[in-house]
Amino acid sequence: MTIKNDIQELKALAASKGWIKINEIMEGEILQLALRMARNAEMSQQQMDFQRGSIWAAEQLLNLPSKLIVKLEGDLTLEETMRQGPSTENDNGY
Repeated sequence: MTIKNDIQELKALAASKGWIKINEIMEGEILQLALRMARNAEMSQQQMDFQRGSIWAAEQLLNLPSKLIVKLEGDLTLEETMRQGPSTENDNGY
């Protein structure tokens, strides 16, 4: 599989109804965790840290397709640049 195919598949995933539904559900869960933390004054530091870690992990998962797309687009640009070989232009553009 090529990098271009990977990018297309990730873009299709990010635009799919299933991924949109997962985002909606997880954003609701993240909000519930944050509200639970705000309302529960008796939560221990360890529980607070766990909740924060859960929120962070959920956000990372939700952002994963877009982060991978950016990374793969960078890899593709680098690959195409390497295929073209060194530039004959100097720093002044001549």
